[in-house]
Amino acid sequence: MIKTFTRRFFLPSVIALFLLQACGGPDEDPKTKSEKENALEEEIVEQPDTVLFWTVDNTNKLKKRVYADSVKITSPESVINGINSIYPSIELEFVKKSGDTVYAHIDKAETLTSDMGSYGASEYISTVVLNLTTLDSIHFVNLDFREGSHATPGVFPKSDYENYKEKEQ
Repeated sequence: MIKTFTRRFFLPSVIALFLLQACGGPDEDPKTKSEKENALEEEIVEQPDTVLFWTVDNTNKLKKRVYADSVKITSPESVINGINSIYPSIELEFVKKSGDTVYAHIDKAETLTSDMGSYGASEYISTVVLNLTTLDSIHFVNLDFREGSHATPGVFPKSDYENYKEKEQ
């Protein structure tokens, strides 16, 4: 009698319960899932790979804005690419970001230290510091290169360039 009861009622009940559990999840509208994916994609904003915020006139202590943040730029590499686009013969390389400092290196610095003269080297360093310290939380730029007659490596603070005025467009 117990065997008959198990075969007739218990076993089919367990199978039915298992099937209901497996198939009984909430239905999700494919349109809703797509909207969720779109919302996530909208939150991910790509940064441009080349950005230059300022061009610099060292003689008059002026900076002219050439890029306004439509996308919040956080990448020092993008800014270094922008600097390299207007000074292709110098090849500034990103090393690291640590705290409030960006570290950069120039492997072949002869153009900067010898060929550009004191004025050109000064304007280049001003361009590097003003552009990199435009990034949030960057207050220092550590430039590493072989010292020459017109430029010396070192740590350059944002505060040294606060007297540069923004030139009207």
